[in-house]
Parts: sequence; C-alpha cells; structure tokens
Amino acid sequence: MSDRETAAFLAAVSLLEGREEAELIELAGALRRRTLNEGDIVWRQGDEAREMLFVVDGALSASLHVPGDRTVRIGTATRGDVVGEIGMLEADGRHTMSVRAAEPATVLALGRTDFAALLSGRHPPAFALRRRLASLSVARLRNQLRQLGGEPAAATAVDAGAVLAGLEETGPPDSAYVRRMATFHDFDPVALWGFLTSGRYVRCPPGVTLLAEGSESPAYYLTINGAVEKVLIRDDWRIRVGLAGPGRAFGYEGLIDGLPSPLTAITRERALLLVLPRSPFEQLFNGEDVVSRGLLDVIQRDLMTTLRETFRPCARLAASV
Repeated sequence: MSDRETAAFLAAVSLLEGREEAELIELAGALRRRTLNEGDIVWRQGDEAREMLFVVDGALSASLHVPGDRTVRIGTATRGDVVGEIGMLEADGRHTMSVRAAEPATVLALGRTDFAALLSGRHPPAFALRRRLASLSVARLRNQLRQLGGEPAAATAVDAGAVLAGLEETGPPDSAYVRRMATFHDFDPVALWGFLTSGRYVRCPPGVTLLAEGSESPAYYLTINGAVEKVLIRDDWRIRVGLAGPGRAFGYEGLIDGLPSPLTAITRERALLLVLPRSPFEQLFNGEDVVSRGLLDVIQRDLMTTLRETFRPCARLAASV
C-alpha cells in the first residue's frame, strides 16, 4: 500500500474521523505494516506497551489470563478496529490483554513516540483525537459492562437532577490538597485553577444514589474526598464495577456519547464532590485551551482505570460459563 492508499484506509477508522488527508498521509509514513499468520502472538498480557495496531484485514483475538491458569477470550478486532491503545495512554503502560492472530491478518503498527506526538500540542487535531479516544473508550466500557451484567430489566426511577439540586453546596477545597492527588500531580497550575473553578462543590451523605443506570446524567462528578461506588444492580444483587475515591470521576459517559448512564453511582461515605453541569462540561470537553486539555486528560485516565477494573470480572464471568 502506498501512503495515499494507507491514508484512504485510515480515513475510515473511527478513531481518526475528521482528520485532513494531508495529516493522514503524514501519519501513514509513520506506520509499520506487518503480516501475521494464524496463531502468531502479537503481545502478551503485562508486556510493555510499545505500539498500537490498526487492523487492515483478518482478525485479532484478545484474551485475559485468570486465576486457575485459564485463558479467557474477551473479544475480536477486525478491519478498522484499533488494538493496544489502553496501554499507550498510560505512562509505563502495560498491555491489559494478550493479543494473537485469530486468522491471517495485516496490521499497521504505530509506536509510542509517534502516538504521543499525535496527542501533543494544542492544535485542533490533537484535541479532536483526545475526544475520539474518550468516545472510543466509553464505547468499550459500555460493551464491557454489557458483558458483565447484561441488559438491566428497567431503569431505576431516580431523578439525578433533583438529587443534585438537593445537595448541600459548599466552598472549594484547598488547591494544595487537590494537587497532592495522583490525578493532578502534573497539572499546569493555571489549568488546575481553571478546572477547580469551573463547577460547584457539594457535600453528600452516605447511601445516596446520585445517578442510576439507564437515567440521564445531569453532570460530570469528581470526588474530592470520600468515596462513591459504581455498581450494576440486577434484581437483589449488585456488581461492583469500581470505586470513585479522591481524584476519580463518574457521570461523564452519557455526557460524551449522549446515551443513558451505564452505571449506578451511590455514595459509600460522606463525600465532597466537584460538579460540572452539562453545559460547562460540554464547553470544556469541546474546548481547545489548557483547561480543556486538563479535563480531557482526567477523563482519559479515569476511563483507562475503569476499563482495567472491568476486564477481570468480565474474564471471571466468562470463565464460569
């Protein structure tokens, strides 16, 4: 394939949607074409993430190693799919799953340095790619949650907007306290100030359902202190997906893709939350300044953590079938 032919293929990849032809041709020059035979191991779970792959043809199979020395197949990637980006989005990232060729396949490999270059800077294509990555990660999270809990019988009757309106408002926390959170260690001071002043702060008692699966989310929530459980509720049992402790967020999935919340969020203990209602969230999410970049970074980190949290229970469930 010539660079122009490769660019034509990349134009149909959802992750790169909207990029100019010249940008795609330049990207094509950085890709390494590889041909795989059926059964070839691309990487193993826990390997250092040095590249991500675009599948040109054929199919790749992703699997997880679970207790009992068992390997469980999680999914398949085919033409136009992207594999390996989760490990690439984390410093010193490791691949979350093993990947092998399920049949003869052709892939295009993008190294970590070139991937980082696509995301760097404050030019519009870099921001667009960050938003596309967030949308792709939300779609993957929804798929993982469907595998884990199936479809809910019915949406829980919770008016998240009314719940939010009834919470006690309070002043902002000390920025020095926030900076000590791992989420904000490398934040630019201006970006951190802009982020922390973009919403309002509320205190919430334990046991409050802030957001229900299947309902519309009114806001992006960031836990400043305390903890919020993210769960799937099925009849009389709960599947705990994750815990939004200090520096962790929830409620943003539906704001990104326009769909109902895939999770129920319940305070486990008294919590202080930063709340960004839909309008200011959308302004920051779609912006192209240092504060918007900070928000996109926080969302992406949280999505990577949440995806990792759901992989293992999904694998255990598949192994039990």
